[in-house]
Amino acid sequence: MKAPFCTLILLFLVSCPLYAQKPVSSVQVSAEVSGMASSARRTPFWLRANQFGTVPLIAPAGTVRLGSSGVFRVDSTGKGWHFGYGAEVVGYAGPNNRLLVPEAYAKIGYRSIELVVGRRKEVLGLVDTTLSSGSYSWSGNALPITKIQLGTNGYAPLKFTKGLISINAFFAHGWFPNTDSIQNSYLHQKALYGRIGKPNWKVKLYGGFLHNAQWGGKSKYLSSNQAVGGVIPSSFKTYLAVITASQPSNAGDYAFPDAVNRFGNHLGNIDIGTEISIKQYRILGYYQHPFEDKSGLALVNLPDGLYGIRIQNVSGQPNPFFKLKTITVEYLTTRDQSGATVKIDSRKYDGMDDYFNNIQYIDGWAVKERIIGTPFITRYKDTKPEWDTHLTPSKKNQGSMINNSLVSLYHIAVLGELRSGVTVEGRFSLSSNYGTHWKRFPGSVTQSSSLIRLNIPVSWLGGGFLGINLAMDQGDLYNDAIGGLISFKKVWH
Repeated sequence: MKAPFCTLILLFLVSCPLYAQKPVSSVQVSAEVSGMASSARRTPFWLRANQFGTVPLIAPAGTVRLGSSGVFRVDSTGKGWHFGYGAEVVGYAGPNNRLLVPEAYAKIGYRSIELVVGRRKEVLGLVDTTLSSGSYSWSGNALPITKIQLGTNGYAPLKFTKGLISINAFFAHGWFPNTDSIQNSYLHQKALYGRIGKPNWKVKLYGGFLHNAQWGGKSKYLSSNQAVGGVIPSSFKTYLAVITASQPSNAGDYAFPDAVNRFGNHLGNIDIGTEISIKQYRILGYYQHPFEDKSGLALVNLPDGLYGIRIQNVSGQPNPFFKLKTITVEYLTTRDQSGATVKIDSRKYDGMDDYFNNIQYIDGWAVKERIIGTPFITRYKDTKPEWDTHLTPSKKNQGSMINNSLVSLYHIAVLGELRSGVTVEGRFSLSSNYGTHWKRFPGSVTQSSSLIRLNIPVSWLGGGFLGINLAMDQGDLYNDAIGGLISFKKVWH
């Protein structure tokens, strides 16, 4: 797998000339300590969700974070070469002691093109990245994956359109961490998003897609019907088929899942959105449409998807006491999944899309016990024992990790700021959960999760931020819990 990416890197480096300008640099170092407790053993949902897998699932726990990032530019115009890095180490002590590295990357770029190597925190897709319930297929809920990525750094205007059309795109190859169930599997990922409208226009239109695929690897749990000798195809020819999502021509050489479907576990989202500026308000409306196979690409699984609207107050005018800066409202439904039946011989598009589950990658769409996409699709280990639809483990069949992918969710979040500089964030999510098409829950299982977060500037140790978080889970999907997290963060520039 090294040869094609080395070629891309070489072409990238020799394509743009260096020239001397006054260098500009920006470096940041941070340190944070925190402590967390909960009335239940399980950490409340909004203390752990969408935190890049760095908040322990079990409470109580104490955490230390150390991080640094920097960007170095050869000139101040932003049109030349730039270099950068990011690193973060997180250690926590409690019932499960662990040391994590959520970020460790280096990047090099020229103008709007950038090459990134390593592990980086990302939320991908057209969504409010700050207050969202979670971007559908890549939400920032799991520990980041190590990858090589070549693409644009944000939206890059196309010169021949005089800035009317801009694109944001990348192509990446990554490596999933090994688990007991699957080893040596890869990530293929690409995205292409477009924007119609110049940055200063009052109305801008967005659209694009994100395509993810886990492919290759081996597993001792897979039967001969799932993989030949427990090995999933990983040749360069297979890689090309993964990129194009094409079926093998010589189906008889492969196990059943590869022969009748595609190589690897494919999923992603097709996104559309509109941004409107009205006086001091910026309004973004968006829709993320999920796909797992060709039925999703053909929109057979409508109305599934994430619907959202974000309203920002971008006025620079100070308020006498409190300023409401952002409000985000979302609705997520995943209950159609192209229907509840599979009839391969008689239907053009199969149903039972079974979001985030896969017959070969039996850990599901997850990294280190965390869902990669929206955290409202759950693993059986995250919910109450009575919702364990997991099959009895054996050497040849470990069953499905995802026990709940039929979800309806209402989510609202607000962010405000006091005149003193204290920021206040609130989240409330209410979901109805139905299990999977393969094994439904006996009726609707309701769950509410909420959070209040304060970020307070303090003068301690030369200045820093005190974080106070209070979260609550109430309902039938998770154990009822009230938990809190207190942190102190120091940043040096």
